[in-house]
Amino acid sequence: MASANWRLSSILMIGLAAFAVLACGPSGDPATRGGVISPAIERPDELAGLLDLPALVDEVVFPWSEVIVRRQTGEVTVGVLVANTPERRRRGLMYWNGLPPNSGMIFIWEETRAHSGGFWNPNVPIDLHVAWIDRDGVILEFSTLLAEDETVKRPQQEYFFVLEMPRGRFAEMGIGIGDQIIIPETLLPN
Repeated sequence: MASANWRLSSILMIGLAAFAVLACGPSGDPATRGGVISPAIERPDELAGLLDLPALVDEVVFPWSEVIVRRQTGEVTVGVLVANTPERRRRGLMYWNGLPPNSGMIFIWEETRAHSGGFWNPNVPIDLHVAWIDRDGVILEFSTLLAEDETVKRPQQEYFFVLEMPRGRFAEMGIGIGDQIIIPETLLPN
């Protein structure tokens, strides 16, 4: 009888512990969750504290990876949050107060095809520059999205991918129109 009571008590304690964990939701800084997609090997510690998620807004988790930018002056690596699902693309950089140096967010769709839709910046507390990218990864043009602005910006031509970085970062890194973003196959749709 004591053994049965002990088992029942153990099961109840495990159940209560599991309920407590689920009720509390994810723990830690939401900016540091999301894992890593090769070729990156780890998420930068500098992401911690940059996401200021309001209490009533659901968390959207972004994986971390890297792309290479081929510039006329040589190659540079850019760390990226990967927006590769509808939910991630809708959220984008909303609620991010900034990003670590040499990093941005790359937008990739489930199938590689041309797009003409625009981007806007509601709930984004920082100015952004948007690089509109063709099928081969070549930067076609740039647009500026101002913080908290709902003005929709579109490129003059169709694009396949988008790379966003805090305003001025492309220029600081010497990245311009005609440079090529090398997107690893691990980030591209099958």
